[in-house]
Amino acid sequence: MSVLVRRVAPLALLLALAGCGSKTDPNAPLAFVPADTPYVFANLEPLPQPVIDQWAQTTREVWPISLNLYRRMLDKAEAEAPDSVPLKAARALLDEISGHIAAGTAEALGIKGSTRMAAYGIGALPVLRLELADPAKLRAAVARVEAKAGAQLPKAQLGALEYWALPLEKFQLLAAIVDQQLVLSIAPAAASDDLRKQLFGLTRPARPLDPATLTTLNKRYGYLPYSSGYVDFVRLVDFIGDEADPQRRELAAAFGGMPAMDATCKAEVRSIVAKFPRFVAGYTRLDPKHMAVHAQLELEPTLAKEFAASLAAAPGTGAAAEGLTDFALALPVLKQKSFWLKQAKAVVEKPYACTELAELNASFAKLKQSLDATIPPPASDLAGLRLQLSKLEFAAGKDKPELAGKLVVALNNPAGAAAMAQLLVPSLKDLKLTADGKPVALPADLAPPPVPPLFVAMNDRALALSAGAGEEAGLGAFLTAPAAAEPMFLRMQFTGAMYGHLGSMFDAMAPLIPAEQRADIDAQKQLFALYEKWLERIEVTMTANDGGVALRETVEMR
Repeated sequence: MSVLVRRVAPLALLLALAGCGSKTDPNAPLAFVPADTPYVFANLEPLPQPVIDQWAQTTREVWPISLNLYRRMLDKAEAEAPDSVPLKAARALLDEISGHIAAGTAEALGIKGSTRMAAYGIGALPVLRLELADPAKLRAAVARVEAKAGAQLPKAQLGALEYWALPLEKFQLLAAIVDQQLVLSIAPAAASDDLRKQLFGLTRPARPLDPATLTTLNKRYGYLPYSSGYVDFVRLVDFIGDEADPQRRELAAAFGGMPAMDATCKAEVRSIVAKFPRFVAGYTRLDPKHMAVHAQLELEPTLAKEFAASLAAAPGTGAAAEGLTDFALALPVLKQKSFWLKQAKAVVEKPYACTELAELNASFAKLKQSLDATIPPPASDLAGLRLQLSKLEFAAGKDKPELAGKLVVALNNPAGAAAMAQLLVPSLKDLKLTADGKPVALPADLAPPPVPPLFVAMNDRALALSAGAGEEAGLGAFLTAPAAAEPMFLRMQFTGAMYGHLGSMFDAMAPLIPAEQRADIDAQKQLFALYEKWLERIEVTMTANDGGVALRETVEMR
C-alpha cells in the first residue's frame, strides 16, 4: 500500500482512474463474496475525484521512465527467447497501457465512473471482481494486444461462458468478462467445473457477505469507505484443515497431496492461530496531498496486553521526526526477555501433542534455554535507540559519503555504560561527562579521518552522540525529546529530499557501473528525482495496544 508502489504500478492506476463504489446491489462485486470468506478487501464509496486526478498526473510523469525500463527488460528477455509468445504479448500489453496512461483515463478499457471492486477468497483461492462500464471496449483492447502479439490468449469454455486461461505450472490464471464485470482468479490446472463456477460467480454463495461487515470494521478502526478489509487467519486454517471440503481436495491434488490432520492437531493449530486471529487494513485519510493507511494485527486480548506491557515507546517518538531520515526503536531487553520467556515456558511445560508441531516444541525449548541465561550490562540496561541523519552527500571521486546526524541510546544506567566505555577505550579515560545533558567533545583521535567532529551528552536516561560540524548545538534537545505516551515501539521517517541525495550516489558511483547497466541506473536516478519532487515525507510507525499491533503509514505530498 506504499505510495511509491502505487506511483509506478500502471495497472493499479487504471483501476484508480475508474473511481470506485456506489451502494451495494445484488449484482455488485460484494454480492459474490461468501460470508465465510477468509479474506476480503473492497470499496463502499467512490474514490475522491481529486485523488484520482493526482494519481493520474504523477503516473503520467513517471510512466515514460518506467516504460523504458520495462522495454529494456523485455529486450534482454527476447534476446534469449526471440520467438516467445508471452514476451510478445507483454510488449503489446505495454504499448496498450501506455496510451491509456498518457491520456489519463481507462475509458478505452471500458472502465469509468462508478466502478466497484472486491478482492476476496473462495476458500483459499483469490478472486478479483471489477465492474465494467463497457465490456465490449475491454474485449476490443484484448483483441488489439493479441493482434500485436501475433497470437491469441488461450481460451476455454464453461457452459456458455468463454474465458481466458493462462497456464501457471500446476495452476491457471483465469480471466473472464461475466455480464458487466471483469473477473480474475487463480485455480488448479485441473479445477472442476463446480469450482470454476464458484470462482466466476456463476454459482452464487449460499450466504453472501453483508456489506455491514465492512461498515462495522470501518467504524471500529476509523477507516474511510474507499478500500478496507481483513484476512481471517482462523477461517483460513479451518478451511485448510477440512479434508471434506471439495475445494481443499482439489488444492491437495494440485500440490500432490496435503497432510491430513487429526482432531488433536486441528485443535492445537487453531488455538495457535486464535492468538492472532485477523489482520485488518484501510485508509484513514485520503486527499491529493495526504494519505494515511492503518493496519492492525489483532491479538488475543490477554496476549495483546502482555505484549504491550513488554514494550515502551521508542526514544523521541513524542516529538516530531527530524532530518533527512529519522529512525527510532524501543529495545527494552529485560521486559522483552520476560515476555518471550513466559511464552516459551508455557510450551515447554505443556508441549503440543500434535506430531506436526514437534519442531515448534523444540524451537520453544531452545528459546527458553537461551533466555534463561543472564544478560550482563550494558546490554541488559538497553531500552531503545534513535538515529537521525541530517546530511548525506556523495562526492565524485570519494568512496565514502559525508555524513552528519545524531544518535540516542536509551539506557537504564547510562553512567555505568559511559564508565565501561572509558575503561575499554584508552582515549576516553580523561573524558569529563556528567548527567547534565551538555555536549562534550570527544577526542579527535577517537576515530580515523574523515570522521567529522564528535560530541557526546548524557542525562539519567540516555547517552547521545552527534557527528558533524554544528550538530552538537541540537544534541541536548535531541537527548531530552520525550517518548510517545503509548508504546510506539518503532518509528521511521524519511523525506523526499532523501531521494535527491540517493540520486547523487549514482553520480559518485558512475565510474564503477558497467556500461550495460548505466541506462537502468540513469532511469533510477530520474525516478528518485521525481520522488524528491513529489514527496514531503513518509512516516511509518508500529504501536502495541490492547487490541494487538498497529501499523500506520502517513504520506505527505508537496
